[in-house]
Amino acid sequence: MPRPRSRVQYRVAATEPPSVRLPQRVVPAVDPWIAGEMFFSPHVQERRRGLALLLGSETTRRSPLVPQLLLVRLEEPDLGLRAQILQALSDYFEVRERQFRYPPEVRAVVVGCLRKFDRPQWLALLELQSSDLAARLGPEALKALLERIPDAAAQLAQLASDRSVASNWRCAAIEIIGQAGFTDTLPLLAGLEIRLTGCLAGQLALDFAPPDPLEDQALLPALRDALQRLREMG
Repeated sequence: MPRPRSRVQYRVAATEPPSVRLPQRVVPAVDPWIAGEMFFSPHVQERRRGLALLLGSETTRRSPLVPQLLLVRLEEPDLGLRAQILQALSDYFEVRERQFRYPPEVRAVVVGCLRKFDRPQWLALLELQSSDLAARLGPEALKALLERIPDAAAQLAQLASDRSVASNWRCAAIEIIGQAGFTDTLPLLAGLEIRLTGCLAGQLALDFAPPDPLEDQALLPALRDALQRLREMG
């Protein structure tokens, strides 16, 4: 007689490996003062490391010290690093999902720093804009800065007319005016075009006329392009 089949089921419990907890990685806090010292090093590689430390942490970026250091270093000799500095300043006004990335009190500190924008800072910006690295500071980043610099249009127009400024920097100022749409500079730029065109016509009519500086004549293409843009906006 066959044995009744047992109804008890035996299952082999799967042996699970014990859960391994990885130790939490402790991220050291960045001292903005130490990073700032590196940022002012005479060695460009050290300055790059200092900037990376200053910008690598949201907590550090919110320190009132950081935008002040960025503005002071705006005349950075290394143009690539200078572009990063300007970009970092504009990042404070980045909008994410219709809201600013940084709170009002942080943005207010940056705006206060940008109000100190003076001739040396403008010249540093124009030098960058006239170089091959101009694309590193996009138009949106440049616009975010210009909107918060007092009298930006008047300052740029004055630099465009200043013959003591290098011609390629003056061209950069004119190009920025056209891109930013500073229509209130139309009368000044139109007067500059008339003066340069008149000087050029006088040279063509009189062989003995003293030649107008070539750098002034080099402004005309950028000047006409900016004027056309501004008139279309107006």
